[in-house]
Amino acid sequence: MELDKTDKHILNILQVDAKITNAALAQKINLSPAATLERVRKLEQYEIVINYHAKIDYVKLGFFSEIIAGVQLNRATSENIKLLKTTIDKITLITTCYQVVGGFDFILMVKSKDMNSYQHMVIEKLYMLDIIKDIQTLSVTQLLKNKPITFE
Repeated sequence: MELDKTDKHILNILQVDAKITNAALAQKINLSPAATLERVRKLEQYEIVINYHAKIDYVKLGFFSEIIAGVQLNRATSENIKLLKTTIDKITLITTCYQVVGGFDFILMVKSKDMNSYQHMVIEKLYMLDIIKDIQTLSVTQLLKNKPITFE
């Protein structure tokens, strides 16, 4: 799907305010509500817009530690990858997992109440897997940027 200036404007607005009403969105992009709805539906149909999310303040819920963990497997076989995926799917504190190329095989994004809770999770649920060679932990101290791409 080829995006025009109006489609890009819609994407920029939805990335910042997914709860905007169709009428308010139409007003911002200077189209009728019907034409706006048709464009949004087309973006959804082509799976450019795939979901709408709420942004949660985890600190207010008691999750004070944000951790990035680099995981290295003994061997990155399809069976080991499947076992790791099955395991991390059961660990709710792991919010995101990327398979990567480089010094690690996977990067995990973890929310935890504190470092002790994180350490317990790593020891009890990850290091118990004999496929794990190493886990390196980075504790996030400050978020400096977390913004969507602006389409021009």
